[in-house]
Amino acid sequence: MNEQKIINEALIYVINLLERVNHYPYHNINHTLDVYSRVWHLADKEFVYLEEKTDLLLAALFHDTWFVESYFQNEIIGAKIARKYLESINFRDDRIKRIEDMILATIMFSPAKNKYEKIIQDADFDNLWRRDFIVKSLLVKKELNLITSQEISIKDWFETTYILMRRHSFKTLTAKSERDQIKKENTKKLKEKIKSF
Repeated sequence: MNEQKIINEALIYVINLLERVNHYPYHNINHTLDVYSRVWHLADKEFVYLEEKTDLLLAALFHDTWFVESYFQNEIIGAKIARKYLESINFRDDRIKRIEDMILATIMFSPAKNKYEKIIQDADFDNLWRRDFIVKSLLVKKELNLITSQEISIKDWFETTYILMRRHSFKTLTAKSERDQIKKENTKKLKEKIKSF
């Protein structure tokens, strides 16, 4: 089976699937493509090749598909959606299992059991360690307000985000080397914003 063809077809499938939730301000097609791109980059830098790289990319594509069924904490649904799709194309079961494990590793603060899970975790949290992190953070806030119909104050949101940023740690050497300085800058910037309230 051609690995690139598998990725391309899964990409089309997931984009079509996520059309249902593309109205979400944050957990939409753009976020999935952000994680997918970052996984690709990290996989190359961390020397992941062939089947394992394909499996990582597939996990990145399917990691948030659970949003089409349920909004809160249902990565297991995303793993099931991935399994159903991959079984339909006669994908090897050992690889499906690895992809399921990578998707489940995106549950916040799950321990990473191997290099692949470290990569997908770093890619999924990458939004905190970019120059546009405040915009991304506010999109998550907007989304939660939309879903829960409860207004979260900016100050409370920034304080929660700050705690998350302080608790987070990179798993791969690549993410540490590329994002560590920005992490310090972003954490400091958010602390200053909180003080201004």
